[in-house]
Amino acid sequence: MRKTFLTWLLVFMTFAFILAFSISYSIQSGQAYKNGEKLIYLKIDDVVKQVEMNRKNLREIRLESDSNALVKARSLSKMIQMNPAILHDGERLEKLRAMLEVDEIHISNRKGILISGTKKGYIGYNFASDQQSAAFLPAIKDKRFELAQDPQPKGINKEIFQYVGVARQDVDGIVQIGYKPEKLVQVMKVADIKNLAPGFRIGNSGGIFIALKSGGKIVSIDEPRFLGKTIDEYGLSSRKVQGSHGAFVTKLSGQKALVAYKTLGKYLVIGKLPTNEMYLSRDSSITVLILFNIALFAMIFFLVAKLVQKVVIDGIYQVNHSLARITRGNLNEKVAVNTNGEFKALSNGINETVDALKAAIKEAAARIDDELAFAKAIQLGSLPSHFPAFPGRREFDIYAGMYPAKEVGGDFYDFFLINGDKLAMVIADVSGKGIPAALFMMISKTLLKNLALTGSDQAEVFEKANNSLCENNDAGMFVTAFLGVLDLKSGNMTYVNAGHNAPLIKRKDGCFERLPVKHNFVLAGMKNFKYTQQEFTLGQGDILFMYTDGVTEAFNKEQELFSEARLLNYLNCNGQDDSRRVSDIVESVKQTIDSFAGGVEQADDITILCLKYLG
Repeated sequence: MRKTFLTWLLVFMTFAFILAFSISYSIQSGQAYKNGEKLIYLKIDDVVKQVEMNRKNLREIRLESDSNALVKARSLSKMIQMNPAILHDGERLEKLRAMLEVDEIHISNRKGILISGTKKGYIGYNFASDQQSAAFLPAIKDKRFELAQDPQPKGINKEIFQYVGVARQDVDGIVQIGYKPEKLVQVMKVADIKNLAPGFRIGNSGGIFIALKSGGKIVSIDEPRFLGKTIDEYGLSSRKVQGSHGAFVTKLSGQKALVAYKTLGKYLVIGKLPTNEMYLSRDSSITVLILFNIALFAMIFFLVAKLVQKVVIDGIYQVNHSLARITRGNLNEKVAVNTNGEFKALSNGINETVDALKAAIKEAAARIDDELAFAKAIQLGSLPSHFPAFPGRREFDIYAGMYPAKEVGGDFYDFFLINGDKLAMVIADVSGKGIPAALFMMISKTLLKNLALTGSDQAEVFEKANNSLCENNDAGMFVTAFLGVLDLKSGNMTYVNAGHNAPLIKRKDGCFERLPVKHNFVLAGMKNFKYTQQEFTLGQGDILFMYTDGVTEAFNKEQELFSEARLLNYLNCNGQDDSRRVSDIVESVKQTIDSFAGGVEQADDITILCLKYLG
């Protein structure tokens, strides 16, 4: 009977082993296919995002380039109107060309004939003689006419060149400038879809290539010999690439590969991953799985043969069940397996260990709470918190508050006097929350204050601070910041903004509105970035309201954001009393945000700084 039992047990376990192996092989093969398909689609999505981003950048740079060029053309037209003698002074025209940073200047008469310019060889040229230049002829009759043509190749070297023209303001005629849009050319090269595919790899040997939907011509690939050929010549049947997307296994260049594709406008973005690489993880796992299963089934066979299954395994299952509940966080679970002395001792040992763990967790939690409270006190103590901050000064009234989402936060503000007659104000938001953000906040705050106290320009302060913060920034954190320095005598304020929310300004007897700012790149984001400094003048009674995104991004139970629109509406409906102190404005805004949230836990740090210039 024992021999028959063991024979049937061996047959059953062999069948179970083969079945388990087959199921595992099938599941891992399917999973490997799905993972490969998912990986390709992720790369294709990255390509689509890159194309869209390149197109957006190209549009923005083109708009910026055209706007700057039109400003130069209008300025030149105005100069000629004010001093027509410029037309006959080649030296002054050349100086104007250098000042405007353009390559060519052309001025025509009312007949469209060039009568002056920096290219003497073009004098006498008729704008009507060529389709490109004829596009500027409407400027002769329309004083409001302005045109920035598309950049086009020019000359033997086919350098990209752009012409921009406006109407003459002194008499009928055309004022035209020509220049090489170098920044635009660089963006055009980056945006060229031909250069896109070689930058994307899938796994070790897979990649991306891009073809035209119509005709299947390959326009971007990391294998130059196939550039300009069709996908059929590459080995991919165009009949398989139908619809907006799809995936299949086929042979490419003699190698079996998983292929997936998506359409992008007039293009097909196609990704490939060799099957031997796709199934590499499965094949290595199967080898380990075979060895593991042999050992496991042999052990089970031995245990069952000895008829201890019920005594041992059942007890283990009960213990494992309790341990699983414990590892999932239920520390009140008790292990109660008393089938024999060993299991009873094991149960008692586990229960005692869990009790000790609960006590240790409770003690650690209390210690962490104490340390976080101490850290919060240190952080808040590093910010100016005594108001009025400068009791002896009558030129301004200032107030600020920082309300962290956690025990400690990443927002900060600061204000301090420079040489006694200038007031520096900083508000910033470190990426993230909690202790990492708080540490980065302390570094950033100290660095900005020390640099600002040297009296350097705000742009230079941000550039030095940015380079310092970029060093050893392995955590990839960054800071959005606004720094303004107010001359307390004249009311003139110079400022730099690094990706931060634009402050709000209220002129006396006026309404709050956004301060115009250039959104420079964030601090600690990119080394050697050049920041742009701006300035404006505060009048007596003007109010400056600065804040972090925790104000506008506070949300309520309906998941509605407080938003900048609500902030402006509240300030303009409740902050019109010019006699109010800035402390009342800050505290009322915070109370309004809390009321709007309706008890919803604060998701981000909230920081507000408000200044009233008294003159």
